[in-house]
Amino acid sequence: MTDLKSVWKNRTIEENRMIAISELRARADRFQAHVRLRNVIFYAYAAFNIGVSIWLIATGRLSAFLYPMLLMIAAHLFVLWQVNRRIGSRPLPGDSGARPVLDVYRDELRRQADGLKGAWLWYIAPFMPPFLWELAIWVQRYQAGVARWDLRTFLFTIFGAVCFWTAVWLAFSRASIRLQLKIERLNALKAE
Repeated sequence: MTDLKSVWKNRTIEENRMIAISELRARADRFQAHVRLRNVIFYAYAAFNIGVSIWLIATGRLSAFLYPMLLMIAAHLFVLWQVNRRIGSRPLPGDSGARPVLDVYRDELRRQADGLKGAWLWYIAPFMPPFLWELAIWVQRYQAGVARWDLRTFLFTIFGAVCFWTAVWLAFSRASIRLQLKIERLNALKAE
């Protein structure tokens, strides 16, 4: 009777373990899908801005801002490269063992968290030089009398940029913290 009981307990534990492995794999797959969707949004945003900048350059509108716009296009291309390099999704192994999926998933979470944590340097900072250059041209054009000075529009532009980039930084920081929490949960799962 004791042998039958031990066989039954082992079978249940084994089935529970299999469910945990499949659940872990499903979580990893959902995470990969989320990363791909997030990056497609980044690519679409950059493509839109690059397209608008090229259109403005080609039509000769805002010709005084030609070089900062070219630098802004270069910043978008650099950021796209960094998105792909730092927070792009990596394929999960096809192996169905618990250990590799857990390790790969945790390593991918760690890589994503590290990439998002440093986003101010590789995502936000590249846009600052062309933006500041555009503001300097704007001030210079007002001082030269080429354009009408509108202090409210100028200050609103600066305020809007500060709010936008602060929101971007906070979103990246929040995502990094959420990934760190997931890593801690996986570490607790591994300890069990």
